[in-house]
Amino acid sequence: MSHRVQQVESLLKRTVASVLQRGLGDPRTQGAMISVTKVDVSPDLKHATVFVSVLPEQHENKAFHALTDATMHVQHAVKKAVALRVVPHLLFKLDKGLKKEAATLAAINEAMQRTAETDPDNADDLDPGADASTPD
Repeated sequence: MSHRVQQVESLLKRTVASVLQRGLGDPRTQGAMISVTKVDVSPDLKHATVFVSVLPEQHENKAFHALTDATMHVQHAVKKAVALRVVPHLLFKLDKGLKKEAATLAAINEAMQRTAETDPDNADDLDPGADASTPD
């Protein structure tokens, strides 16, 4: 990936996040927090996929549909805010990775707590923050 593509990705991520932070004015986004998690720009800089996460989860579908309906509004706001000759066409996608990661970490923590409750003598061995290389 070229340095220029990385610069454009970073610029678009900050700018789209700023536009979304100011709000879309769509009632479907009320009560939802939309975060830009990642931006992938094509090598020719003509297309950009913007990955977003919506919290709380019960507002995800409505807020995402509002966002996709407002794509041209966001595109126009980004175009006014950045100094690019051509602003890539934006395509929004839901980022499911964060939710999967959070669920995995929650399951690991739950398993560690259960193990610590059943075998308190080995609870220190399960501490992921403990450094295994240093003796106690």
